[in-house]
Amino acid sequence: MGIVLQGGTLIDGTGKVTPDTTVLIDGAIISAVGETAQVEIPPNGYQTIDVSGMTVMPGMMDLHDHLHGDASGIPDGAVHDRFGESVHLIEDRDAYQAVLHAENARKALAAGFTTIRDTGSPRDITIDIVRAERDGILTAPRIFYCATIDMTFPAGKKQVHGVVGGNITGPVEAVRAVREKVGLGADWIHLNATGAGAGMYGPEVELLTIEEMEAAAKTAHNFGLRVTCNACGANGMKNAILAGVDCIEHGTHIAQSDEVIQMMVDREVGWVPTLWVSLAKKWDAEAKAAQGLKSTVPEYWLKRELELIDLWRRGFEKALKAGVLTAIGTDCGAPFVTHGKNATELEVFVSYGMTEMEAIEAATRVAAKVMGLEDKLGTVESGKEADIIVVNADPLRDIRVLQDNDNIALVLKAGQVVRQTNVLSQNGDLA
Repeated sequence: MGIVLQGGTLIDGTGKVTPDTTVLIDGAIISAVGETAQVEIPPNGYQTIDVSGMTVMPGMMDLHDHLHGDASGIPDGAVHDRFGESVHLIEDRDAYQAVLHAENARKALAAGFTTIRDTGSPRDITIDIVRAERDGILTAPRIFYCATIDMTFPAGKKQVHGVVGGNITGPVEAVRAVREKVGLGADWIHLNATGAGAGMYGPEVELLTIEEMEAAAKTAHNFGLRVTCNACGANGMKNAILAGVDCIEHGTHIAQSDEVIQMMVDREVGWVPTLWVSLAKKWDAEAKAAQGLKSTVPEYWLKRELELIDLWRRGFEKALKAGVLTAIGTDCGAPFVTHGKNATELEVFVSYGMTEMEAIEAATRVAAKVMGLEDKLGTVESGKEADIIVVNADPLRDIRVLQDNDNIALVLKAGQVVRQTNVLSQNGDLA
């Protein structure tokens, strides 16, 4: 049975707003979109949903998520009991982790995010979560998994996010590691060009050489996979771009290099800045200080995060002015970056200079372009897949309404209703 969304105000993802629209959905595909008076609804086989007074828009995308993360202030996840043994969440068994992955994916879907890209999980567990979603076993967003390629095993013997099996030294090992990740079922390859902005090694330390990244990127592209790269320092970002990556994650120090910004514009390299992640630690520390408490984040780490905020904001402003292809990514699962509140990143984009419409496009059309899915997703247009949300508010007046899941009245993924709330007035039962 087809579905008709009738009477809502359409934000189609292209920058256009149309009141009183009708969207006709046949199976997984949008078959017609237009003003209600101009769209003819076939007489049989369609269920009409009245969305008058509501906003219809594309399903949102989060291009930097960690489904394994619990958003606690503990770097390796909260310590909990495993049959009498105290373990960090990241060290728990795969089956337990898989349940956590599924629950966090459900939260993203309920928040109106119909596509997420997971950028690293313990032991590549997300690959099997992706399988479950694509086989129809798990109700979740479309999930794309990035398998990580990193430097040789670091001091302390712990990898960020618990990722294992991607440690390399030299281009030959880079090729081998990419082939192994492809064989496991990865959708993207995820390189670590530099240390984290507030991490152990820091943004100026180049974890992978340009030769290693070039070999990895060439191999991934040979298999039809895209490549993204954690790169915080400007030199590491430049090396990653020269190596041929398709996207940069974080880019904390992008403000320091106009050359890097122009290279990204010229080569259409995407940028997923994850701005919320430092602000989340700041907001938590302030809330705890007001209660006479200290943050659970180590003091040295918190200090570095707070120092990053202004630099990162200035980089965002420069990249926005230059026209860098900038998409939404939250780092959900990191300390205090809560699953299900993914739309907080849109609020940060607006506070740093984007219009509400530009932020919505960063989470829809632009994100789809970074993913290479612009022919399939990201806009509400005839011929696209029906990943659509209905919002019981106007995000162009206040982008923060997208953070309240009670406002997400309806979520469709590939034409299937995967969430609905009681506020929705409808003809017929969609449950």
